[in-house]
Amino acid sequence: PAPFETRAPFYALLEFEATTEQRAEQALATFEHCVNEGWVIDGVMSQSEQQLQNLWKLREYISETISHWTPYKNDISVTVSKVPAFLADIDAIVTSNYPDFEVLWYGHIGDGNLHLNILKPEALSKEEFFEKCASVNKWVFET
Repeated sequence: PAPFETRAPFYALLEFEATTEQRAEQALATFEHCVNEGWVIDGVMSQSEQQLQNLWKLREYISETISHWTPYKNDISVTVSKVPAFLADIDAIVTSNYPDFEVLWYGHIGDGNLHLNILKPEALSKEEFFEKCASVNKWVFET
């Protein structure tokens, strides 16, 4: 089940160890600061090992979840400071050239490793879809 009712364009999964009550309070204060700044719109902290595992499953099972749409996958490394512009540029390129393609991003925000997944529209054959994605590859690497 989704951990929030609020939908967002991006989600982040952070893990840390609160070895003391003071550390846990610092983490909560940092989270509240991020909410007050408008950087975060919702969040959840696991209260048990099972909740922690369930949150990680949301991330770990992305590939299996999207496999139904025969995704075209690309793993990309981008300088962390350039990630937001890169995401916007690639989304614009794909949308303008293939408006029926849906893009799903996930990755490791802390080190700039991104997983670009383009989901195959039902109307296209797998072969035609992968052929069109070869053009997207060229634009991704040029960007």
